[in-house]
Amino acid sequence: MSAFRKIENLTGFSTGALEKGNYRKALDWMGEHEVNTVELSALRFDELEPLVKDLDRLDLKEFDFISFHAPSAFCEPKEKRVIELLEPVYERGWNIIVHPDVIYHPELWQRFGDQLLIENMDRRKPTGRTAGELQSCFERLPEARLCLDVAHARQLDTTLHLLSSIVHTFAARIAEIHISELDTHCRHRPLSKSSIQDYHNFVDSYPKELPVIIESMLDGARASLRKEEQCLAEESVRVGR
Repeated sequence: MSAFRKIENLTGFSTGALEKGNYRKALDWMGEHEVNTVELSALRFDELEPLVKDLDRLDLKEFDFISFHAPSAFCEPKEKRVIELLEPVYERGWNIIVHPDVIYHPELWQRFGDQLLIENMDRRKPTGRTAGELQSCFERLPEARLCLDVAHARQLDTTLHLLSSIVHTFAARIAEIHISELDTHCRHRPLSKSSIQDYHNFVDSYPKELPVIIESMLDGARASLRKEEQCLAEESVRVGR
């Protein structure tokens, strides 16, 4: 199991949320602002190989927690190549987040054991959205854990029954949280007061050391909101603990 220091604040950012396609610029900003938690993002297939080949040259020593998001969409013939490229990530002991609809052959992913985190999906995807669909994934990958995307579940069911079902069914598997708010086009946007309150309803379900990755798109004109968004995300999952 990948490890991290048990400290109070493990709230950070996805590199892709800060600087789309420019992980070095995102890492530089986090270093300047003493952010100790990061998810390296290779959401597009073409981003994976350059990022993996650059890992040894990145200055990551200041981070207490690092995870890695695999490409979110690729065709079945590319699956073996993706897994091959993820091997150096696995060897570093980092969590690997993957979308369930790109797991074409589960037996190929078993090598990653509990470092493989399956993320629950939004309405665009055909599977991995509900507790039942996630259970099917875990039956094929019993060692895998859950990357809980609270915005995905909230979008599918604003009553929060779905989020509650996923949280309580897989409480022991939750290894990382993705936090943001989704608009009607499934784009990640900054947190609102209502989303903060909704997520805060589940605060007692998470261990305080659980890493929280902000996926709100905070590039360009929204860059000034980054530290505020970090505080809001912290408030959403940690206040009162």
